[in-house]
Amino acid sequence: MLVRSKVCLQTVIRRLTDFPEASAIKKKFQFVKSTSVIKQLKGLPNGQTVVINGWMEKKPKKIGKNLVFGLLRDCNGDTIQLVDSKSLLKGFTLEDVIQAKGVLSFKRKLSNEEADKYEVQLEDITVLNVSNKKPAQLQDFKSSAVYPPEFRYLQLRNPKFQEFLKKRSSISKEIRCSFNDLDFTEVETPMLFKATPEGAREFLVPTRTKRSDGKPSFYALNQSPQQYKQLLMAGGINKYYQMARCFRDEDLRADRQPEFTQVDMEMAFADSEDVMKVIEKIVSDVWSKFSKKGELYTLDNRGVLIPLKKEDGTVSLFRMSYEQAMTQYGIDKPDLRAPDLKIINLAEFNAFSHLNQKFPVFEVMILRNAFSNMEEYKERWSFLTNDNNYNYRVPIVLPIESDEQAQSNWFEDFHAIATFENPHLITKFLKLQKGDIVCGCTREPNYSIFENPTPLGRLRQLVLQSENGKILYYSTDKDVASWIVDFPLFSPVTLEEKPDQKEKYAYPEYERGKLCSTHHPFTMVKLDDYEKLEKTPTRCLGQHYDFVVNGVELGGGSTRVHDPKLQDYIFENILNIDNAYELFGHLLDAFDMGTPPHAGFAIGFDRMCAMICGTESIRDVIAFPKSITGADLVVKSPSVISEDILKAYNIKYSSSKQ
Repeated sequence: MLVRSKVCLQTVIRRLTDFPEASAIKKKFQFVKSTSVIKQLKGLPNGQTVVINGWMEKKPKKIGKNLVFGLLRDCNGDTIQLVDSKSLLKGFTLEDVIQAKGVLSFKRKLSNEEADKYEVQLEDITVLNVSNKKPAQLQDFKSSAVYPPEFRYLQLRNPKFQEFLKKRSSISKEIRCSFNDLDFTEVETPMLFKATPEGAREFLVPTRTKRSDGKPSFYALNQSPQQYKQLLMAGGINKYYQMARCFRDEDLRADRQPEFTQVDMEMAFADSEDVMKVIEKIVSDVWSKFSKKGELYTLDNRGVLIPLKKEDGTVSLFRMSYEQAMTQYGIDKPDLRAPDLKIINLAEFNAFSHLNQKFPVFEVMILRNAFSNMEEYKERWSFLTNDNNYNYRVPIVLPIESDEQAQSNWFEDFHAIATFENPHLITKFLKLQKGDIVCGCTREPNYSIFENPTPLGRLRQLVLQSENGKILYYSTDKDVASWIVDFPLFSPVTLEEKPDQKEKYAYPEYERGKLCSTHHPFTMVKLDDYEKLEKTPTRCLGQHYDFVVNGVELGGGSTRVHDPKLQDYIFENILNIDNAYELFGHLLDAFDMGTPPHAGFAIGFDRMCAMICGTESIRDVIAFPKSITGADLVVKSPSVISEDILKAYNIKYSSSKQ
């Protein structure tokens, strides 16, 4: 107890000793409020007195006995030279916050085109806050603007990141205006929801309350406002939207965060066509206004790249079926900037896989003119056979080293996985040449492709992510969009690999008799397939639609089930949810009281902003993103909570060491 008192006393003494001097603090709060930014100086007369707020961009540099040059950066990231002949900049350092007052003057004799290039002859300077030595120690990170994540606030001072956040704000305003003009109502739905099996793992929020049976109760942070917005339709809200915060406890990568923003919308008395028309208009308008690449492109019915907006101002986005996407590109979100880089099914030449009867299709993709010699092949394309790049089997990748190989025996390398009835006819069809690469693998039949991406679909992704692939196979530097439609309504549940398994499966294996919703359980079946629901649900297509840009799913939506009996049948008989009413009774009750037909959509807003800003990572357009481990390294979250606090929430630490 004595020791503790001594420590507390020392703390009080230290705090009293360090109490800031009043005059020093007051100076930081007494400054001129009407100031200029550097962009406003253009056109002002020589000799004009100006006041500018900002940061010291560099440590001031002594030029002569009574002359010091400094560089001030304003809140927009623009800089201007400070000329000090009164020793006002003495002792200043990098990132000090200052208010500079001085006389505007031309730096030198300039032509009229350069008349906006000024310097400021300092008359006075006010210190608003001094910086410690850390920014100077991190000076090497400044030029690249790639700071350690715990110093995100220093990174945000960089003009590039300032521009990203400003553009994000402008995009948000534009989207809101568009929905408001279309007579949508913005509604905020709760973030504290209940745990439901919608796909991804959820973040659970403990409460201090217990149920009547004594068990602790939890909220779940909502994965999306899906059920709330359907309840809004039941509540008579005709057109709804919001910029919704969503949470998913899933593995992270460049385009995923545990918390993210989506542009959420729903329309009553509407179907897929109505929703798709709204989304096409809003997305194309935003892209045209804010993207440096200009307007979006799409494909016409011949597969030719064309602007999304027609000359008359109408918008018509190309629609590709799930089956077409999977058979031609091997993935349900194909990158159509390379529309001609396609996968070829060799079934019409009676070439089939003989390894696994559930994966009978043998298909190839040809990388044309990909290398000039084997040294170049190994340097450019060795990653295509790296086992770590694939979920399951690795495609066979064969470089064509000679014209003789191209015309005669290339197919022998694929005998291990496929049989060929007439290889010479295939050779004639493929028109292989020296320098081409033949990539071949197996997949499921066209009517039931659930492995997504297929091995060749993944290989195509890898090719187009590489610099050489972009140079060789991109047909445009524009952003290219399409709808993907006619998805399977249900998919088999993939068996997870065992942690102790040394080798991964060559093929995905599915749990017998168990299905999951390809997107979510509220998606309506295509009416032509309705009768199949009872006996062959995996053959049913859903009224779902994805908006894909540059191989990225920008967003997805569907026509919803609004009939309570059908929705309950899907829960109970197809998805085998035992406690369906406990989980979704609120929806079923609402549907049973006159909910109108409705359809909706959600845009991944962070992804959208990243693509429009021309950056590959959504972290760049989020003010304080989480790390790859899900941590916020600036504030050091998540954090450990003491057991004393946890007791109130009916939680205690496990004694297990696992």
